[in-house]
Amino acid sequence: METLIYKALDYGLALGASYVEVRWQRDVGTVAGLRNGQLEFSTTYFSEGIAVRAVAGGGMGFASITNTSLEEVLNAVEQAVKLAKAAGKWRKSPVTLSEENMANFSYTVPSIDLDPVDVLKVLDESVDKMVNVRRLVANVWTTEKRVITSDGADVFSKIPRIYVYAMLIRHEPSLGSLQRDLFFGGTSRDSVEGAEKVVEEESKKLSLLLEKAKPISPGRYDVVFAPEMTGILVHESIGHPFELDRIYGREGAEAGESYIRPGNLRIRIGSEYVNITDYPAVPGTYGFYLVDDEGVVARPKQLVRNGVATEFITNRQYAAVIGAHSNGGARASLYSREPIPRMSNTYLEPGDWKPDEMIKDTRRGVYVVSYTEWNINDTRYSGRYGILEGYLIENGELKHPIRGFIEVETPELWGNLDAVGRDFKLYVGTCGKGNPSQGVPVTMGGPTFRSRNLRVVP
Repeated sequence: METLIYKALDYGLALGASYVEVRWQRDVGTVAGLRNGQLEFSTTYFSEGIAVRAVAGGGMGFASITNTSLEEVLNAVEQAVKLAKAAGKWRKSPVTLSEENMANFSYTVPSIDLDPVDVLKVLDESVDKMVNVRRLVANVWTTEKRVITSDGADVFSKIPRIYVYAMLIRHEPSLGSLQRDLFFGGTSRDSVEGAEKVVEEESKKLSLLLEKAKPISPGRYDVVFAPEMTGILVHESIGHPFELDRIYGREGAEAGESYIRPGNLRIRIGSEYVNITDYPAVPGTYGFYLVDDEGVVARPKQLVRNGVATEFITNRQYAAVIGAHSNGGARASLYSREPIPRMSNTYLEPGDWKPDEMIKDTRRGVYVVSYTEWNINDTRYSGRYGILEGYLIENGELKHPIRGFIEVETPELWGNLDAVGRDFKLYVGTCGKGNPSQGVPVTMGGPTFRSRNLRVVP
């Protein structure tokens, strides 16, 4: 395989490319599902192939194949170079890549010895018996990659992951229905330890919330967000609009645009207490990696510092556009997908407050623990978040559960933030982007925080 890859690099350069990148990737796993205690499916899967990217004639081209014979690999190189040259004819400015100190090492994470069916059976037994529908899915797989570039990168990685999803529905004809979605995952079996306790507690809450939650009176409230809410807010209103390819319009017809504009990058996002980071190399996390899919070493991306946008999630192409270095944000979900700027582990950094201090300090507010759904507009400027578990706050005390929606614009959400907790937790997700679509493992979260005077409606 190594000889094959280097022959591909040399062939691409001989065809006139100024840059060639070859990535071999193999994904092997087992996935299973249970519905109301009955096994729905259990299967193994396998995916392997080679991806080639080339910069030539002012453009960039991409091709991928499953057949790893020398002839087919060289054909893929030819296709990538041809596509690059054709694309270059239509570009206003040629594609360039940022100059980097390319990685040259291997790393392997210990394998995960777990049977998905066994994991699901344990979780299924922990679900409260009042839940009407319980659907559980577990996926255990390993991704191996070899990335070699014509400017010096040579990286092998082997990362196992486990992902568990629980959908719980409580229905009462006279009251309606509530659905709770739970996600667990990481790069070790420790990632799902304690999941059964969470499933048990959350499933019991559904009956309480269905019976006791009252529609909130519309108005402006001070809102205290628990870490799960912090995660979805950071991911949707900061992470996605900070992807530099989105800012420059590449995702406009696919996953959307950004409220940040190319000519106005260093804008104020929020108050001085807002510090948000994306960091792939957090050990054990679902979004973990040490080197991105262009051969650049991962490092913390300091997206927001003291409320101001300071850095963006980027690959080498878009880093070159703004005259910066890549921060190791290029990821591809499969061998058949190209590496594009993606989130990894994105979080609000902790502050000094205790969560209960925020509640005691709030006269009229809402404490929001989890959400039912979320909607956000194309530029990630305006969002609407449904409240699953939330409580009214009156004179510093938690009162009855409430139902409703938070309707907020991104500058208002983060601009009105005045307290950040010292607690911290990350939540698992799968981030979708691109065309063809590709979902990558991520986590999102942070501490509890408070934002003042937000609009809440029933």
